[in-house]
Amino acid sequence: MNVTGSQIIRQVPASPVQEKQHEGVEAIPAKEPSCSEMANVFPKLRDTETLVEKAKAVARQLKDPDGKLNDWEFPCNLTPLHIACLAGDMELLKLAMLDDFCQEHIDQQTSADTDVDATANETSANAATASPEGNNEVGDQRPIATNHDTALHFALLTGWDKGALALIEELDVQDKLKNTINDRGESLLSLAASHSSLEVVRGLCDSFKASENYREYLFHKSEHQRTLLHCAVDQNGPEVFNYLQDQQMSATREMIAGSANDQDNQLRMLPRTTRADKDRNGNTPEKLAAMKAGLRYIQQFHDNPKLVEEVRFSDNKNPWLNYYLQDITGLMQPISWISPFRSCNLV
Repeated sequence: MNVTGSQIIRQVPASPVQEKQHEGVEAIPAKEPSCSEMANVFPKLRDTETLVEKAKAVARQLKDPDGKLNDWEFPCNLTPLHIACLAGDMELLKLAMLDDFCQEHIDQQTSADTDVDATANETSANAATASPEGNNEVGDQRPIATNHDTALHFALLTGWDKGALALIEELDVQDKLKNTINDRGESLLSLAASHSSLEVVRGLCDSFKASENYREYLFHKSEHQRTLLHCAVDQNGPEVFNYLQDQQMSATREMIAGSANDQDNQLRMLPRTTRADKDRNGNTPEKLAAMKAGLRYIQQFHDNPKLVEEVRFSDNKNPWLNYYLQDITGLMQPISWISPFRSCNLV
């Protein structure tokens, strides 16, 4: 085969300098962003799920292999305590609680202004407590990290009971446990009512009972005029709802009994519970509980009392249905005995 000169391709070896440069480019590792750089996205996030995922990534970067906190500088007055509570990271929470700065600012609230002095935030955290008229809807469109939340707010928001209990204990020891509210009008009790276990809710109530404002805390309304009972209907079961309603009634009775100057019986006209209070959409906690139980079933039970008897003895898996029929409407009475023919299996 004849090969022309134009078809001949010379294989010219690369120079030593070129080979060295090529090897050097491949050897440079990608730089991993620091925890502070990763946290720069927080002021833009408006949904909790995304915020939690970002916080988990930051939490991993915050923990030094030597059991210390890496250097950090977060926006929005966020601290490692906030990050730990969003991420549900107990290891990070313990590290942060050993840090002098975090200890001093354990109740620090987040802020949209990163230049706000930390001392001013601490003062506002201690001063801002829930009132029955509190209803700030400005926070609807605000990023979550800018809503003046404490670390405990975040633990309650994410339903992290273990972290919430640890923070409640430490805040109580430091005399810094206040029923702080954020820019959405959510108090500690509001968030706990929606997301936390009965143990956490009871712990907060036990801590606040000594306050002269305890009844106001229990009757507090957050955004959209939601009471604690509205919030409690968010739970899978009625235990928190039932407990908070009992607390509302007990606190009201104690206030009436402790007032010797109520000659006009004005206090006796106060509501004992917020079960009939309407939110911005006109829904009462009682109506929301009925929706949780199943509205179509509720109407059938009102129309046909025999169906209620069937529920009494059935293996019903909806705890809200039993609670609604028995404790809210009184349609279903507690089972005090079971007749022999119902306890026997006929073969």
